[in-house]
Amino acid sequence: MMDFQLYLNTLVMLVPVIAACACMTLTAFARHNCLTPKERTLKAILFLYLLMTFLSWFPTFCYLFFPEVFVFLNIPCLAGFVLAPVFFFRLIRFLTWTEQEESFSLLHYIAPALIGAVFLVWSLCVPFDVQLAIINSRELSIPGEYELYSRLFTSKPLLRLIFTLVYYSFIARLLVRYYRKATRSDSLVLMKPARWVIFLIVLSLIFAFSSFVSLLLPRKSVVSSVYTAITAFVVTGQYILLTFHIIRRKYLLYTLHAEPEVHDGLEAEDGEHEGQKVERRIYSGKLTRRRLTVYFRDQKPYLQPDYKISDLVEAMDVNRSVVSAFINKKYGVNFNRFVNQWRLRELKRLQSLPSNKGKSIAKLFAKAGFSDLRHYYRAVATEKQ
Repeated sequence: MMDFQLYLNTLVMLVPVIAACACMTLTAFARHNCLTPKERTLKAILFLYLLMTFLSWFPTFCYLFFPEVFVFLNIPCLAGFVLAPVFFFRLIRFLTWTEQEESFSLLHYIAPALIGAVFLVWSLCVPFDVQLAIINSRELSIPGEYELYSRLFTSKPLLRLIFTLVYYSFIARLLVRYYRKATRSDSLVLMKPARWVIFLIVLSLIFAFSSFVSLLLPRKSVVSSVYTAITAFVVTGQYILLTFHIIRRKYLLYTLHAEPEVHDGLEAEDGEHEGQKVERRIYSGKLTRRRLTVYFRDQKPYLQPDYKISDLVEAMDVNRSVVSAFINKKYGVNFNRFVNQWRLRELKRLQSLPSNKGKSIAKLFAKAGFSDLRHYYRAVATEKQ
């Protein structure tokens, strides 16, 4: 039974360690492909969160199988335990911030810094053999001169639970505030949190519950190992979910920027906008009717026969779901029909030019962005419905 438990613990500790390393590597590479400074900041926060969780799982693996190594990793392990919830809160706060600028107070790092400083100074005063004996005893404390230190030494899981509960309560407050803002009639928030974010919060609650139960159970019991396994696999799922969706830019929040609206018409296309340059701005996920109309009018991306919504996502720096929802909400059509409407307008403009007088649709449809006549007739039929 003990061999099975040892084998289980080995697998349990290695799964989140490997997952954290893989996700950190992907995030590091993805930082070279950022559309905005805010996206770079978000990926940096994600990297730090993954690093802190790695520093909590890898030393724990050493605690079970390489106690001599763990003595040197004791402080990094403590840093990972108390800072991982802080950086997770920082991630959710960054993704749910609805104001123009977002700032994070350095006060959140004071408590971890003080705890780490006390632990570091105290550890320097305790002999290596004593720290190794505390690890090998697998007890919460050892009697004698270093009993108080041994209690502090073995209190790291408790500190992790305390920080987790505190910062998850902050996250709950953030989500309540966000939902209240999103459901107001005058809200500029375009969409509610995506399903993957809700699932992420559920995983986090499971993690907090499993950590709490693990503290109540005997350390050497099989049930404790099972709950540790649940915690490890839940955390691994959290790593993968966060990394995938942040790299794919499927963020939690996008807002509508409060700019003057313009109509879909092209009255000014050949007039007042001629010769004017469109000012380049960083929008960071803000999408407006004006911005979309100006982009289509001036850049004419619809002239590409294979133009896809993913191309618009890259150009607008906005999540795919947000673009689709925005077009449906503001224009009452899906993306394909929206693009075809611009192509039909372009075709009508081409027909009105003197140089094209007498030319048939068959000779002009390709210049308007239609790949073939069948797509043109289908677009016309759709607009007549």
